[in-house]
Amino acid sequence: MNMSSYLALEASAGSGKTFALSVRYLSLLFMGANPQKIVALTFTSKSAAEMKTRIFETLKHLESKDELEAIATQTGKSKEVLLAEKERVMQTLLQADIKISTLDSFFSLILRHFALHVGLQPDFTVGQKRLDVELVERFIQGCKRHNLYNALIAFSLNEDKKLGDLFSLLNTLYQKKSELDVSTLEEGSFPSLKPCLDILERIRAYFEQSGLSVRGLATFKAQTLGELLSKKYLERDDFGYWDYKKYTNEQVDALLMELKHALNAHVNAKEAYFLGQLGKLFAVYDASLRALMSEYGELAFDDVTNLLYTLLHQEISKDFLYFRLDGAIEHLLIDEFQDTSIVQYQILLPIIEEIRAGQGVKEFKTLFFVGDVKQSIYRFRGGAKELFGYAKKSLHLDINALDTNYRSNELVVDFVNELFTCKIKGYEPQKVAKATGEGYINVRIEEMIEPSVLEAIALLLKEGAKPKDIALLVHTNKDAKVFKELVQEQFPSLHVRLEATLKLIEVRSIKAIIALLKYLYFGDELYKATFLVLCGKTWETPLLKQGWDLDVTPLVLVEKIIKTYGLFDGSSDLLSFLEVASRYEEIESFLFALDDLSDEAKSEDVDGLRVLTVHKSKGLEFEHVIVCDRLSRDNNRSDTLLWHYDEVEIKGLYLSMAGRETVDASYAKAKEHESALMVEDRLNALYVAFTRAKRSLFVCAKEQNSAFEMLELSTTERGIIRASTKETTVAASTMRVYAPKRYGAQEVASTPDEEESAEIASITFGIAQHYLLEMMERFDEASLMRAYTALQNRFAPLLDETAMRAIYQRGEKLISCKAFLDLIEGAKVFKEQPLMYQKERKQIDLLLEFSDRIVVVDYKSSKKQSAKHQTQIKLYQDALTQIYNLPVEAYICYLQNDGVELLKSL
Repeated sequence: MNMSSYLALEASAGSGKTFALSVRYLSLLFMGANPQKIVALTFTSKSAAEMKTRIFETLKHLESKDELEAIATQTGKSKEVLLAEKERVMQTLLQADIKISTLDSFFSLILRHFALHVGLQPDFTVGQKRLDVELVERFIQGCKRHNLYNALIAFSLNEDKKLGDLFSLLNTLYQKKSELDVSTLEEGSFPSLKPCLDILERIRAYFEQSGLSVRGLATFKAQTLGELLSKKYLERDDFGYWDYKKYTNEQVDALLMELKHALNAHVNAKEAYFLGQLGKLFAVYDASLRALMSEYGELAFDDVTNLLYTLLHQEISKDFLYFRLDGAIEHLLIDEFQDTSIVQYQILLPIIEEIRAGQGVKEFKTLFFVGDVKQSIYRFRGGAKELFGYAKKSLHLDINALDTNYRSNELVVDFVNELFTCKIKGYEPQKVAKATGEGYINVRIEEMIEPSVLEAIALLLKEGAKPKDIALLVHTNKDAKVFKELVQEQFPSLHVRLEATLKLIEVRSIKAIIALLKYLYFGDELYKATFLVLCGKTWETPLLKQGWDLDVTPLVLVEKIIKTYGLFDGSSDLLSFLEVASRYEEIESFLFALDDLSDEAKSEDVDGLRVLTVHKSKGLEFEHVIVCDRLSRDNNRSDTLLWHYDEVEIKGLYLSMAGRETVDASYAKAKEHESALMVEDRLNALYVAFTRAKRSLFVCAKEQNSAFEMLELSTTERGIIRASTKETTVAASTMRVYAPKRYGAQEVASTPDEEESAEIASITFGIAQHYLLEMMERFDEASLMRAYTALQNRFAPLLDETAMRAIYQRGEKLISCKAFLDLIEGAKVFKEQPLMYQKERKQIDLLLEFSDRIVVVDYKSSKKQSAKHQTQIKLYQDALTQIYNLPVEAYICYLQNDGVELLKSL
């Protein structure tokens, strides 16, 4: 084998990181690794889902994939052997509980194993929000109970901190809890500034007696620490300059040094007081938070990592951790390793060490870290890019680098190399995959950037670029909103969107269900009106609360709403929402949890020009990118606390004070180090922004106060804009592995004719039928058999054998229907194509592209609502007519027990 067992892969932007990850994962499978013992971790749910899709799609179409040769190289097996083993590996993968997830999800899973050790029940929930109001009340009660309430008030007054500011500080300490033992911070009393002011007065008196001008004497006036630290003469060792130099002598220069020493003592004493008081208050904060977590079973992501770290270092042994995980992890893959925080790394370390312990033994265990320190932009969130180098050294990993850019055209790659070579530390210029001379660069430097941005959009549209291929990258969410409004005003017919994904609770039909649930529970007429409007009914439509039993489970209630109002629209989002409802036993907990529900809808709104921040663009790519300067000045406000690191360990914690560096050498060193890191952060963010572009890159910069100032840009235009003529194909299959869930005791009836009812079983039947067709690579018998295997894996827990066979038989009828086969012949086929039209998200079952026309097909299993079906397919036809400059035909394909009927839209 040619696979390095312990490898760190440095993968620059567009260099094939996802390719490398999927090759590594699949190589492990072909080498006999159990997929249930492979853990692949990333930082977002989207990335985890994309990794799963890439692995399944690669395996499914292995014979035509570039990965085949790379897998052959790593495994030492021939291509023929790999293809012969493909079906076996696919079956193994389909039957496995695949562990590809986010770090947060993985940590939550581990914590559930040991929840009782930290006073939690294993069914705790994890979300973004805490019980903020309860936490404040519990914290204040705790301060009173520990006789710290007066200290809290005095601290707030002395440091001019509002309660919100104080809680922000305490939360920062909480995030760093694993790195710093706050209880070790020494206490101090609040120092008096009088000794410093007395020295200053002696200096002023000297210069007044010497005849210094009134203007000069004014520089020795100060009443507060801030005013004192702002004095420019503190930056020097003597008064031998400006007006002072005519009157200075060794005596007054000695007073200056005395003042600096006194100020140094004062700021350090103030820091000791501040950190000591903060430490005592933090103990109460931490205890209050732990009590609330135990009481309510609600955790934030920081809570999970902190509790897990505490477990590993105080409650249980690392060996016990691994034993409880059943020794289940033999291969660990981590994506975006440069974004890993120190505490996350420390939690993973027992697993890493256990894998490393297999070295030299017969056991086959591997580590694989992928990252790029140039794309480290989450330091504010705890990411520590230094960990990449630290892990490479401490774990003795082999190192490999991907230095070729497969994403961007030649001119874009060359431009990025020009800008960042010698600016980003250790930057190695990327090679270009194809030296075709293609690409387009346009740098505009103007007093105002708004006209430049609008002109860039107009130019791209004129050259044939599709709106969905254009991205505006901005610096803040506020800027994003401004540009969205600006672009919509300038281009009224252009759809502009801010977010890539749609939350489940934002789907129209689900919003309607939630509104009705709230009306039934709270009785507020506003919820009733919302429900009726979302369902397309008038406000006067009768809707009675009687007849609804709120004592049943949320699942049963949601099922009844879907049935009563015919809300099933053919999408899988409702099935996902039913899965959510099944997690709760009563309506109260379900309703109050909905606002924090983070589950995403299956489909994304892929149409329209996108406006997003640089941080949100990380991991994405676009045909054409417009990077916008910031609209307002950069906010240089420093944080209250300054953390000083030596690689991955805290060297010091300081209280930030403007001007403190003039009297405190250690603080000055820490601040200089922090300033250097901030410059690196900004350069990395710009690198991320510029490397999102595939074909065209526009940079719209300001003449003054520019975010691009450190790049030393100049106005330039190179190359030719070429719009993509190749449609991005939506994968015909996503092969998601189904996690079995049962919804109550309901079962699908013995004959699928009963699917026409809107019970959950019939909804599942419809979803399953669509899933079978989605899984079919081609419309032939071999593809149908493979798709049926995937269907069994995912839906066996929900549908009985009779229903499963009925779905298969309908698939057989479809692939033998001459009218359908004639319709698709010669077409470029797209399945499950998302569509945004009239501000609503739709999902097209089958889209056929011909050179002279477009055909849209919608699958249905019953003709019961044929009028509604005609309306829906007509909507698709109208939408596609606006997108394509070709005639659009629309068909409804009815898949029924007695055969296939293909009806053309009128």
